[in-house]
Amino acid sequence: MSKFPFVCTPENLAYGDKPTWVSATDGDTPTVQLPIRMLGMDAPELHYGGASENKPGKFDTEFGKFLNSSGKNLDSGLKTYLAARLKSNSCTRHINAGKAASDFFTALVTKRLDRGLGKNGKPLKPRHLFVMASTEVFDRYGRLLAYICASYTKKERESIPPGKRPTFNLEMIQEGHAVSLIIYPNIPKPTDLELVQDAVAKARKGHKGIWKGSPEPLLPYEFRWIVDTIAGAHDRKGPDRYCGDITSANLYPPQLYYKALPENRLFFFPEDLGDAYTMGFKLVT
Repeated sequence: MSKFPFVCTPENLAYGDKPTWVSATDGDTPTVQLPIRMLGMDAPELHYGGASENKPGKFDTEFGKFLNSSGKNLDSGLKTYLAARLKSNSCTRHINAGKAASDFFTALVTKRLDRGLGKNGKPLKPRHLFVMASTEVFDRYGRLLAYICASYTKKERESIPPGKRPTFNLEMIQEGHAVSLIIYPNIPKPTDLELVQDAVAKARKGHKGIWKGSPEPLLPYEFRWIVDTIAGAHDRKGPDRYCGDITSANLYPPQLYYKALPENRLFFFPEDLGDAYTMGFKLVT
């Protein structure tokens, strides 16, 4: 027992429930394996709600009918925005984009972690990972929320300019294989936020990755809420996050998120609206 009185209220953080045991070097230093959800970005789904690489067209028909069925009560402007995106086998196109994103990510990680050959001509061990968590450490699925990158030595950092070693999160966006998904309170610092904005805008205007072709694709978070709405999952009946436009300070109700360009969207859950107002956002309906 302490000899003096004091009050300590520990910070209560969410906790991950997905780690698996790997090993331990002693009595207080275990190594575990746990999934990471890369922060600030959202890649197309490779499998969701029963749609998968082996069944990419599961929702093609339902997507085509969505605006006249389970989506009939959506905001009229949102329906207009979605109309073209839900045509032309949009489920198949999205899952195919998910496969392309997954393949690109695998190749990206392999390339960025590779250290080449040693003096003996044999491959060197791959680089370790640099992992940086943000304000909220875990998501509701027990995944670590983090930015990840190859861990470069001091010498490498001095010789490789920052623009040539972005986080994997940012590079996926730059190459058009992901879109930004920034949810309060996990907001990048201003300079990093500008990099994300620029990356999304250039990929979108350059028709890279998921932005290729016509009509424009369903973004990953759109794909999920539409599938959930069709399935009636958690009584979901459309988008459920408020959307702030970081260029205008307009704050839109969930069904008006489309009024902000993809690169300018900052999402808030309803319980965080007070903080959005404190930050200077103003609700627009």
